Amino acid sequence: MTRSGSYRRALALSTACLGLVLGACSHDLQVKNLEMYSTPLRLSSVETPPNVGILPYTGSPDGLFYFNAIVEQLNANPAIGDLQTDYIPAPGNRFQPDLVLSIQPQVNYRSSGWNFLINWPGFLIFTPAWNGYVYRADIITNVAINDRGGKQLGNTSVPISYSIRHAEMDRTIFTGLAWLEVSLLAFGGGIYNAQTFDRDVIGGLQPFVKSNYSTYVLGQVEPKLRAAAAAVEPQSAPAATGSNGEVPALPAQQQ
Repeated sequence: MTRSGSYRRALALSTACLGLVLGACSHDLQVKNLEMYSTPLRLSSVETPPNVGILPYTGSPDGLFYFNAIVEQLNANPAIGDLQTDYIPAPGNRFQPDLVLSIQPQVNYRSSGWNFLINWPGFLIFTPAWNGYVYRADIITNVAINDRGGKQLGNTSVPISYSIRHAEMDRTIFTGLAWLEVSLLAFGGGIYNAQTFDRDVIGGLQPFVKSNYSTYVLGQVEPKLRAAAAAVEPQSAPAATGSNGEVPALPAQQQ
């Protein structure tokens, strides 16, 4: 065999090994404790469903998706009458709700100290691939219920903490290269991964937990909504429409 032939074989073998190492360093999104927040969807109707106004969302961009998920569930619930988003109490407002809701999800995405060990010495047994990095999504959803005059009828805070496993090539590429270089790459990457949440996770997490999240939160809030509706006298009101006669759209989701 010629020297050039041996070189090509060695190059092909090295390339294959590199592809194997790097390709083994990804882990699909997984939420380990999703079942903790699994609640059957109950769409119960009432004789006189209350009309509901929802105050504008004023939280951070990270919470907007979860706000919209709850509004979507409320809009589909037969126990709710007419619903208007971005409701602002004002004299002369054609829409007079029976209940006024303030919905403010507070979201905190964080990494875990376990990611240091997953990266180093975990790179030796490809731990990022079969376990994924560890992240948490802590969501506290604050819901206040008022009557149309501003009197508070109830409030609640619903905490959720999703335990996430995920690993993408943009974070594991240097971990994989530690096999071909020195473990210092994995050591430094471990320090970074333990301290820094990978925001690439959010795009996959949001649709993954949307139904689970909104159903669970409304399951906790619904008893207070029923009690508040019983405390006020429902009134007939025209459907919530904009100036062009169309039902107002939900706030745009944060991309």
